Amino acid sequence: MKRPTSDHDYHQQHQCSRQWRPFLFCLGQELAERLGPDGARALMRRLGGAMSRERPLPALELLPDLEAAMNTLWSDMDWGWVELQDTGDALRIVHHCAPLDAAFGVSARAWSGALLEGAYEQWLKAAGAGDRLRVRQMPGSSSSPDTTLVFVLTS
Repeated sequence: MKRPTSDHDYHQQHQCSRQWRPFLFCLGQELAERLGPDGARALMRRLGGAMSRERPLPALELLPDLEAAMNTLWSDMDWGWVELQDTGDALRIVHHCAPLDAAFGVSARAWSGALLEGAYEQWLKAAGAGDRLRVRQMPGSSSSPDTTLVFVLTS
């Protein structure tokens, strides 16, 4: 194994199976080229919603219980972990160690986070958030090299 130059590089090498990295990277390139960033973002959002419907969470009423259920699922998938923070006027969703850079490459940051947007929105709707509330990625949260993405659930 080549020595990683940073902890980030190490995680990038191990967050996505070697057998899938070339395929997913090329898939991401094709998505961005054929659909453009907005189209790729819309597709990833739909895929995230579908993924969360395939892996539904149990019915839970308390935010710490919902966070724990999400973290159990993310841990089972090796997809990092999440913090849910009630800010009083919105729900802040901080996803750590997302494997999206490892799968699609750094160039996909403009659209790949929408996968998590769609997943969180679907889970929160199923938990009772209602159809008028939307999960949105915070501007600039995809530019960090530490694979932490920040979302907010608001009207």
